Amino acid sequence: MDKGVSQEMKQTAGRGVSRGRQGGMSLVGLIIAAIVLGFAALVVMQIVPLYIADQKLTTIFKSLEEESAGSPAEIRRKIDRQLDINEIDDHFDSKDFEIRPVRGGHNVVYNYDGRATLLGNLSLVAEFRHQTRVRN
Repeated sequence: MDKGVSQEMKQTAGRGVSRGRQGGMSLVGLIIAAIVLGFAALVVMQIVPLYIADQKLTTIFKSLEEESAGSPAEIRRKIDRQLDINEIDDHFDSKDFEIRPVRGGHNVVYNYDGRATLLGNLSLVAEFRHQTRVRN
């Protein structure tokens, strides 16, 4: 057994490094991987702002739940103030919030679609739904 190993070593030692099949990525594979990673980065860069704005809207709904308000006009003023504080008043308008009277307060609902344009007429759409109850 030792003779076989030493004989093989002598054969490869004379040639240097063996010219077997090398592993690795070809240029075409590298270009395809770069395209896929670039598209994924584009999608992430377009979607993240949608979710950040929605997270700010979620905090507004949580603050409404903790406060009390007497009328829909007062609720809208609080929403406008919170939209301004969170710097998302250019994305949302308090007039779009649905305020319905219920026993002991008001139900505030806001459902919307967030859109992010990827390329040309190709867009991503995310549905967001918010609801809370504001006490009198």
